[in-house]
Amino acid sequence: MQVTVYKIMSTLGFVNHLYGYIIMMCGTDVISIYIFIQFMENISNSVDESAIIDGASYWTVYWKIILPLLKPAVVTACILKGVSVYNEYYCANLYLMDKEIRTMSTSLYTFVGPMGSQYNLICAGVLISIFPAFLVFILCQKQIYSGITQGAVKG
Repeated sequence: MQVTVYKIMSTLGFVNHLYGYIIMMCGTDVISIYIFIQFMENISNSVDESAIIDGASYWTVYWKIILPLLKPAVVTACILKGVSVYNEYYCANLYLMDKEIRTMSTSLYTFVGPMGSQYNLICAGVLISIFPAFLVFILCQKQIYSGITQGAVKG
């Protein structure tokens, strides 16, 4: 699959450009789809039906009723996707081969060389790179846990 994606990215001129990498990473993953499906199944159909009976259009029902109810799912999906993109190495190394554009994970690889690895610098870099994800987790811990448990299958 990566051969095809790489061919499309190079045809569009997105290889070695940060905007191309950002566009590619904006796609969703299976966990986010699962979280949204579970949340949508927990929303009662009577909420939609009562809004439509009151004269709301389908877009109004979605934007004013459904989307605010999906706020924990949106926050959970954004946090999980953000952490996975932050820790992603393979695509960053494949699509950002220019040495001037690096992500955190590819920057840590610069401390590995043919003469050996500088483990003291790698460990310091790992600790520095963990800090933003840890800070986001501490600040959004309530939303993460409520989003995951509210979307869980009940039974």
